[in-house]
Formats: sequence, C-alpha cells, structure tokens
Amino acid sequence: MKEIYSIGVDIGTSTTNVILSKIQIDTRMGTSLIPVTKIENAQVVYKSPVIFTPVREDNQIDFVPVIELVKQGLLECGIKKEEIETGAVIITGETARKENAAGVGEELSEYLGDFVVACAGPCLESVLAGHGSGASRISKEKSKRVLNLDIGGGTLNAAVFYCGKLEQSFAMDIGGRLVRFDEGDKISYLSERISFLIEQEGLSLQIGKEVRWQDIEVICERLAEYCVEASGLKPISESARKLLLSDYKKPEKIDLITVSGGVGECMKESGFYNVGSVSKMCRLYGDMGPLLAKKLSRMLSYYPKYYYPDAEGIRATVIGAGSHSMSVSGSTIGVDAEILPVKNIPIIKSALKPEQWSQLGEEIGPKLKLYGEDWTALALCGEASPGYEKLKILANQIGILYRERKQPVILLIREDFAKALRQVIRIHEKISQPVLCLDGIDTATGDYIDIGTPIGSAVPVVVKTLIYKS
Repeated sequence: MKEIYSIGVDIGTSTTNVILSKIQIDTRMGTSLIPVTKIENAQVVYKSPVIFTPVREDNQIDFVPVIELVKQGLLECGIKKEEIETGAVIITGETARKENAAGVGEELSEYLGDFVVACAGPCLESVLAGHGSGASRISKEKSKRVLNLDIGGGTLNAAVFYCGKLEQSFAMDIGGRLVRFDEGDKISYLSERISFLIEQEGLSLQIGKEVRWQDIEVICERLAEYCVEASGLKPISESARKLLLSDYKKPEKIDLITVSGGVGECMKESGFYNVGSVSKMCRLYGDMGPLLAKKLSRMLSYYPKYYYPDAEGIRATVIGAGSHSMSVSGSTIGVDAEILPVKNIPIIKSALKPEQWSQLGEEIGPKLKLYGEDWTALALCGEASPGYEKLKILANQIGILYRERKQPVILLIREDFAKALRQVIRIHEKISQPVLCLDGIDTATGDYIDIGTPIGSAVPVVVKTLIYKS
C-alpha cells in the first residue's frame, strides 16, 4: 500500500477553493495478469477558505491570488509542493469562458506539476459535480435514479445517475451571479443570457442603476421554475429552453433530486430563512444567489418525496485528483504511433452494449460536439469475441462520428479485440486521420488518459480520474 498526496483546485464562476487529499493506492494483478493500481481510500486533509474567484479589471481571471491560495494551503497543512504527486485544476461555469482560462489552467498545472487541467464544458462539469455531490453514491446505495442539480454562479449542470451509473446530463445558464450589484445597491453585472427574461417580464434592470428588489424576486422565481421544469417535474417551457447550453432530454422516472454548488450550499445553510429582508440576504454575497436558493427550496417543497438534502454543497465539483489505473494496454492493439505520446485526453464512455452498437453515432455525436476541436478518447463496452458483422457495424458508426472531424480516432476497449477493430475500420471506412485502438483498459466518463510510445506490442497507459467525496 502506497500513500500519495493529491491537490484539487476548482476555479468557478463565483468561488475558488483548494482541497488536499491523502490517497492510499494498492497495485494488484488483474484478471488478465496486467497490474492495475486502484484507489483504496481518499481522505481530505485540508480545505482552503472559499474565496470569490479573482477577476481583473479587464474581466480576465487573476492568476496570482489563486497561486497564493494554493501556497497558503500547503503552508497550513505542512505539505511541500514536491510531495504532491497528482492533482486536478478544474475551471468551470462562466469562468471557463474567459479568454485566458486555458492559460491560467496551464500555468497552475506547470506550478503544481503535470496534472489534469480542464476548462470543463457542460458535459464534463455535470459529471464531476454529480460524483462530487454524492448523487452517484446515493443512487448506488439506494438503487435509485438520482438527478443532481449543481447550481453555481453562472450555470446549472445536471446529471442523472441510476445505481451508480451516469445516464444523462445537461446544462443551463442558471446561476446566482447572473445579476450582481455593489455595496450601494447598484447593478454591476447583468448576464446577456437573461436579457430575454428581463424584457419578457417587463423589468427595469440596468447596469449602473439601483436595483429594484421586486425585479430580482421575479427573476429568481422564474429561474427556480425553470429548474423544476428541466428536472422533469413539470413540462419544460420555451423560456426555459432558451437557457439550455446542451442537448436536452426530459429526465424520466426520477426518484430523488439533490442540489449542490453555491445555491445548494445556501439551501442547506443553518438559519438561512431567518435572514431579514431580501436585500439583506443578497448583500451578503453581492448577488442574487441566496434568493435563488430560497425560491428553489420553496419550489421543491411542493415535491417533498423528491428533494434529498444530503449532498455536498459548494465543494462538489472537485474534491481531489489522482491516478487510479496505471497499466499497459493489451497485447492486440492497433496504433498509428506517429501521434504518440499524448497526454491528458478526456474520455467519453459509451453505455451501449454490443447489440446496440448501431446507435453509437446517435449516443456519442452530441457529446463529441461539446468538446469542439479538442482531442477525445472514446471508451467502448464490448464482448470477448465479437463477430465480423458486429465489428463492421461498430466500424461504420465510428466512421460516421469521425469522417468530418480532424482529430485522431482514439478507442479504448476493455475486451481483447482492438487490433481486429482497427483493421475493419481501415478496410471499410474512409478515415484519413490516425487511428489508435487499445484494449485491456477499463475507464469511465470524466477520466483522462496518457498514452506513451509503444514498448514492444503494448503501450504504457496512465488513466487519471478525479477523487470525489464518498
């Protein structure tokens, strides 16, 4: 058993925080006689203060205070930077849209070490928050279908888990800092995404003008309604659809709803409802987050059998990070080695069984679009020895997914048919970019993978996952 230290840095729309964890890992021989390193235990040893995400006058992320927060955390818990072996820097919500977001992430990773860095898009952020909130664990323990709503400053990121497995995710522009104001009650920020709502409701909100609290009440009331509609408890309105950031499918047969993020934290806060006036509640944060939390809590009170308050709040997105599977690929791989090595490639995992491979393009296509031009790896569920016709169906679907993309095709398969699949793809599909098929690898959506240069008939592989509160 080996112990390592892990660090997590979450830079969100509203807040930034740092968490340090001690992780116990154990290497054992897998069923295929390949060493697999797994996480046995993760203990949080330090939680930093939660600070407002530092933004410069030019509306870009201020890198310096974030580094100072990290340094202070290391100093307080007595851990040297050199002792940290793994970690993650996650930039989420509206902050991920800042022009310098990627640069800040890379600078932090360079300072801390060669860790996972992600400007999390809607799909990734929904998955991270769903695990971090405990929704995945709750769904597994109770054998229930659990919907987690992670509502921060700029976005709502939703994920549905059933018996511990992710079923779907979606995201919306709903958050507590879509309207912000200064100490003089003057509006300092107004998100363009809710301009249609301001016009629709006939409100008089403008930057630089004094806030009308009754207008904020109306906005929060509507946004809370949209949360309930998107959860599938009521039909979703056209107004709610205008705030969608991703493809949306009505969640079906939901048993429980958890709420995380800053708004979720406010919903749990002791004495929250005893805070005096609406203006006093919102002045505590300089935004409308507390009022949105109150409105949503009231909305969910009409559906008492669904709301489940036992969820991590503001720290849900990232608790820590570390490596959970370090091995080599299988012995029947197929690779175009000229693109190797590659590092920190996000993984999208298909939930389809071999008999459902004909639906792969429909399932994965929308998810690939969320990553834009970024490289991704596709993990597939297979069977021991799929026949040639099944491989042709799978190859055809991969062709549909990648014909119009410039990125390499990176396929990760747990079972032993990677080489055969690559051959079928090359014979039957007009894909000009490099194709990597690796077997003997088990991953999940939200993981990242490093692939090294070939060693004999295999390649070294490191699969990285985020460590969540459990």
